[in-house]
Amino acid sequence: MTWKKTILSAVIVLWLAGCSALPWAQSAPQETPIPTVRENGGVLAEAKLVPNDSASLFFLSGGTVAEVLVKEGDAVKKGDVLARLSDVEQAQAALDAAKAEELAAQQALDTLNEKARLTSEQAHTALLEAERAYLDAWEALDKIDTETTQDRIDDAKKEVADREKELKDAKEELDKYLNLSEDNTTRKSAQDKVDDAQRRYDEAIRKRDRLINELESARVAFALAKERLEDARRTYEARTEGKPDPDDLALAQARLTAAQAQVKAAQAALDRLVIRAPFDGVVTEVRISAGEMVYPNTTVLAVADFSAWYAETVDLSEKDVVKVRVGQSVEIIPDALPEVTLKGEVERIALYPLERGGDVVYRVRVRLLESDERLRWGMTVDVRFPEE
Repeated sequence: MTWKKTILSAVIVLWLAGCSALPWAQSAPQETPIPTVRENGGVLAEAKLVPNDSASLFFLSGGTVAEVLVKEGDAVKKGDVLARLSDVEQAQAALDAAKAEELAAQQALDTLNEKARLTSEQAHTALLEAERAYLDAWEALDKIDTETTQDRIDDAKKEVADREKELKDAKEELDKYLNLSEDNTTRKSAQDKVDDAQRRYDEAIRKRDRLINELESARVAFALAKERLEDARRTYEARTEGKPDPDDLALAQARLTAAQAQVKAAQAALDRLVIRAPFDGVVTEVRISAGEMVYPNTTVLAVADFSAWYAETVDLSEKDVVKVRVGQSVEIIPDALPEVTLKGEVERIALYPLERGGDVVYRVRVRLLESDERLRWGMTVDVRFPEE
């Protein structure tokens, strides 16, 4: 490592000496990339160690911290609850209720679809029954809605008129003797004739009305049977493909959609009160404690995934980056461990450039294929990209 540092120092000194002679050398210092060193046609660049993944975590809502379930150094699994705000129990209960309704709505829709075939068969049976009832009503109407029936009704109406006249005559005759005693024979005889005429009149009315009722009942029964047949046919045609009734299906789907929206809203409300691990990793920082007030979108926890190490550098200029390719084997030497050389592989080369001190540079991410227990996040390392 001594020779490398010597070369790097010499390059920096020469570079600075050249810059001091320029007109703008005395202006305010500008951020400049650390120059890469080329050795035997290869490239040497400085980089920083970073874990496989890392995240700063925060609550989406402000409030009082109910509990912190982890401490620095704890291993966590993706989805683990790390901290909660107060009122989380009520939010969880609301979510559970919404999920229960969603399950019920889904089951109702599934049942509706499962019964569609059976419903189709039932609709066919109902259609056959409606056809039979229609034919029976038609036959019954044909038997009674005839000229003979109409003649009988006309005769019955005439008889009613005759009996009504007899009753009227009998009452007029009775009126002549109303001044006599009720025990008078003549008056009693006249009263008996009135009573007999009233009975014959009432019987004639009943006979007429019965005949009319039978005919009208047959007509109404036929009309109703026809309407039921048409309804049964429409229902059967709607069921021939084994699909649920459109109205029932729309209602069931609307119920499920509403339930799913409620679950989504309840989950969002709960998520605002809970911090969960975004991936498997280790808690690297805890900034809160139970009972503390927190504000939304303020970092309170941090986690990192140390399952793999990466070296990230932004020291590769446009002239250097063209010599690097994804999958290329490299060597990584930590500044703190100069005796250690680790193998690595280029995983990603940024498509978008950065500008540092007027120079165009590119971010390159290198995966370490070897590790050392002494490595730490943020350590400076040198990455040697050999010429290929």
